[in-house]
Amino acid sequence: MTTIDLLNYLQKMAKEYRTDCVNSVNRNKHMNEFNGEFALDQNSIDAILTDFINKIGVYQGVDYAMYTKDLKKE
Repeated sequence: MTTIDLLNYLQKMAKEYRTDCVNSVNRNKHMNEFNGEFALDQNSIDAILTDFINKIGVYQGVDYAMYTKDLKKE
């Protein structure tokens, strides 16, 4: 798997995950220590996922240049 393959795969998985993220975080709160003090909104979720994937790209020497709008594309 190349770095680009990895980043493309992560982006594909993030597109699927983003719509169920709040449920998943709440379901797994015993593992993530989320106490529901604040609401997780879709813009924040998208920003974190995008930043995380871009950060992995930087660690791999790639400017992946993913935007939050890329998570919403089919």
